[in-house]
Amino acid sequence: MMPNRPLRTAPVLLLSCVLALHPLQAQRERLVVRLDGFAGTALSAPAGTRVPADATQRGIFVSDAHRLLRDDGNTMILVGAQYRGMQVTLPSRLSDSPTNATTLHVVTADLWLLRTLNDRHTLITVLRPGVYGDLDDVGAQLRVEGAVFVDRILSPKATVGVGLSYASSFGRVLPIPVVHVVARPRRQILVDALLPARADVWWLPRKGLDIGFNAALSGAQYGLADANQVVPGSNALWLANATAGPQVRWAPIGGKVQFTADAGLTVLRRLRYARNGDELADLDPGNVPYARVGVQWLF
Repeated sequence: MMPNRPLRTAPVLLLSCVLALHPLQAQRERLVVRLDGFAGTALSAPAGTRVPADATQRGIFVSDAHRLLRDDGNTMILVGAQYRGMQVTLPSRLSDSPTNATTLHVVTADLWLLRTLNDRHTLITVLRPGVYGDLDDVGAQLRVEGAVFVDRILSPKATVGVGLSYASSFGRVLPIPVVHVVARPRRQILVDALLPARADVWWLPRKGLDIGFNAALSGAQYGLADANQVVPGSNALWLANATAGPQVRWAPIGGKVQFTADAGLTVLRRLRYARNGDELADLDPGNVPYARVGVQWLF
């Protein structure tokens, strides 16, 4: 039998994977604000439309989470909310301006339940009901995304879990198998991954400074109002970006406030119109450089 400490601390270690579903990159977040931007790229023009010379994406992400612990320490409940706004330059109809900047929104309530089943296993359940769309008229989609998986403590230095999520990280709502890994093979090295959503490798040279490499997949399936259906009859936009590059976290004051930054290149992108789950047009954006900056206040 393992000592009681791993049993009580397992939910804290697992909090990083739960928050990473809309991918955050640190443990114990309470309030996070992040800005990101993607360089311009050409798009393919659906029939009857024209495209801007340089299509861009930029966004803002805000997340707030509050943690509740039961007296026995074996159950962790978190409640919170997230907002993600993404401004996307899309094709327009021939009669309109060639620059059609549409702002897409994700607004969700978040509920996480982490329950240690025994001295090695923890059950994680995530529910994220929310609104996904341009919020014009009745274009937004109402739905619940989430995940369920079980983590197993293999050793004091490694935890591995498997499960299933129902989410639109790939740009459309799909059931997606997930694999979670937290490992610390050396004192200054941390591996933290929730595949396929993200994978982080951190070097921790000193307290308050983390340097690493991140690969992440971020996206959503957005509902569109009639006025923004560039492709006639479309009612959804599938958007996703897979990115990879170096990252840094810096906590100059006591470790509670962290400044974050990362940059790199996209390796895979999706930007497509759809109707009733069927693809109508692929805008085929090219891979481009990206950059993100943010600040987070930890528990």
